[in-house]
Amino acid sequence: MNLIFLITSRYIRGSRVVGLLSMKSRLSFIVMAVGVALLIVVLSIFNGFQKQVKESLWQGGPHITVENSFDSGAIYQYEKIIERLKTDPELRDKIVSIEGNITSHGLLQNSNNFIPIMIRATPIPSVDDMLENKLPNFPRLTHYNRDYIVDVNSKKNVVIGKEMAGLYHFNLGRKMTMAVPGGRFSVGRGVQVNVQDFQVVGYFKTGYYNYDSRFVFMSLPQAQEFFKLKGAVNQIAVKVNALDDLKEVKRSILNSLNDSDFDAKIREANSFSVRTIAEEQENFLAALKLEKTIISIIVFLFIVLAALGMVATVYSLVRAKRKSIGTLKALGLPSRDILLIFTLNAMIVGILSSLAGGVFGIFIATNLEIIVTGLGEVINLFGQFMDPNWRTVELVPKDIYYFDHIPVDIDISFIFMVTSAATILSGIAGYFPARWAALLNPVDTIRND
Repeated sequence: MNLIFLITSRYIRGSRVVGLLSMKSRLSFIVMAVGVALLIVVLSIFNGFQKQVKESLWQGGPHITVENSFDSGAIYQYEKIIERLKTDPELRDKIVSIEGNITSHGLLQNSNNFIPIMIRATPIPSVDDMLENKLPNFPRLTHYNRDYIVDVNSKKNVVIGKEMAGLYHFNLGRKMTMAVPGGRFSVGRGVQVNVQDFQVVGYFKTGYYNYDSRFVFMSLPQAQEFFKLKGAVNQIAVKVNALDDLKEVKRSILNSLNDSDFDAKIREANSFSVRTIAEEQENFLAALKLEKTIISIIVFLFIVLAALGMVATVYSLVRAKRKSIGTLKALGLPSRDILLIFTLNAMIVGILSSLAGGVFGIFIATNLEIIVTGLGEVINLFGQFMDPNWRTVELVPKDIYYFDHIPVDIDISFIFMVTSAATILSGIAGYFPARWAALLNPVDTIRND
């Protein structure tokens, strides 16, 4: 075995007296290392974007909603339902909060136009908790008027998304007129509509554009009056500890509410349906997953290309060493050892390139913000030197991506998988030319070469 490693190391070095790799091996090493680093950097960036988008999505609303699909959709005696779920032993350790809220479509009047919006009302037991962003189903406030927001439970005050404020120019303190359906439908009078004025007292930001541009938040008592749902809600909002438990928590909630030992009157008055945020955003999450898969395949093809280059490298090495292969076989070295020598040759180059590419990829991903910023400064400096009217270039426009930094999420398990795959591909790439070397006839190689 020592002889095999000695010969393998000699073939890797080539004719170089000093140095680690021969010229051909060095080329394969560089291409493979660049492929591994590229895959790590690209997937780390994409994982970071996905993670931040999902976190913004999870912060925007409840993880699970319980609704009544019977009659008007109002849920009366919702406090008993909440207490039932809170005391369920299967849910106790998996749920962060349970509370009743009102979520409904509405219309926002802006000049002579009516804009469709979503109105969401949640209990605000403590204004200080709301200002310190401690309420589970209330978004993070960025700006507010403290003199007015303290009366959010007793006066007609609302909090809107920062994007909505920018789109429709709703400054703090401005009045906004909203219309929602109220009462029952009648053939003669149609649908009754409630129209009221509210004052904008704060802005929120979740990082998810759909929420920040469409949602209006208010306190539950004001919404119950606005929607004429006295003592009732139309949703029970649930926040869970781990998003991986969504399906299990949903199943437990349905079992608990439909259990025969639960209040029969409540069960008769409601037809409960349970929906998770993953089901509401199923298409969006599926699109993110598909994008990640496509990008992974495209970049992984670069590593496959590097592996094909490894085939050419080992094949070229075998052709160059035909005479020495014949000599070794004539001296009694078995064919399986010849096969092992050239396969090891490819695998060692693959291991070295995977390690180098992994370290380089982690370094680039970790310092990507600094690298991109520096590159942008160099481009702008060069551009201003060439053209005095040069317009500043921003490589990552924050107003488009809605992030204040480049999100990067480095997954060590993924990096291990990538480097292992590169090593295995290198071994497979080296096997076929190594097999050809092992089948060479020593007499023919010595005589012909």
